[in-house]
Amino acid sequence: MPDTLPQAADYPFRDQHQQHCQNAEVGAEQLLTAFSSAAPAWAATLMAWRNRLAARFGLKTGPMQQAGTLSLQPGGHIGMFRIMHLGPQLAVLGEDDRHLDFRILLSVSPEAGGSRLQVETWVRPHHWAGWLYLALVMPVHWLLSKLMLRTMAQRLGKSGPDAWLRR
Repeated sequence: MPDTLPQAADYPFRDQHQQHCQNAEVGAEQLLTAFSSAAPAWAATLMAWRNRLAARFGLKTGPMQQAGTLSLQPGGHIGMFRIMHLGPQLAVLGEDDRHLDFRILLSVSPEAGGSRLQVETWVRPHHWAGWLYLALVMPVHWLLSKLMLRTMAQRLGKSGPDAWLRR
């Protein structure tokens, strides 16, 4: 069900990180593109291990895609993350699985000297296994969210929203 906005009350776990970006002309599509390549190299290794383990339990798996292969529209995917909503200043990624549903909200808002980038993660575990999974991935999730947001802000802040893509 693409192009839907989640309701905060439906997700008992939520976290949020913010970062200043020196570029004032960032939109949701640029955020998605930056998000698709902001993960550090070690995250791919962790995702590969996660996918191997998750597949044994019948959970959804998938790799992160690079910017050139993205379908930036609701219903498209960035790796295992489905684009559920794409507006001018908000993109919502997510997936529903047996153990939990999650949403990643990427947003941008103007502020003095640039923009404020924000990433929020909302999770709705379905049962004890979803809560256990969340507890196991939380330390890595928290670190990875902060690192990716910082990388996104740095890349988007360099000479226009798409300058880093042209290298």
